Amino acid sequence: WREMSGRGKISTYIVVHDTPVTVLQEDQPFNVAVVKLEDDPGITLLSHLPGTPVDEVPIGASVQVEFETTPATGQKVPEFRVVR
Repeated sequence: WREMSGRGKISTYIVVHDTPVTVLQEDQPFNVAVVKLEDDPGITLLSHLPGTPVDEVPIGASVQVEFETTPATGQKVPEFRVVR
């Protein structure tokens, strides 16, 4: 383990229109971005993009991690937000 800055760049994305995951169905459609971490571009993560309208994802944009707490378990899930 090592500490990271939580910054990265969007390399690509898809829009999910039909998910089998029950808790995500009310949010359809939604973006899922591939984020390459700034500290180690060999590490890529998938993320929702809170605050980014569907299908308006700026490829190459800088993002910053934030942690959402899931209501069911209290688990913290990393999501990235576009830095404007």
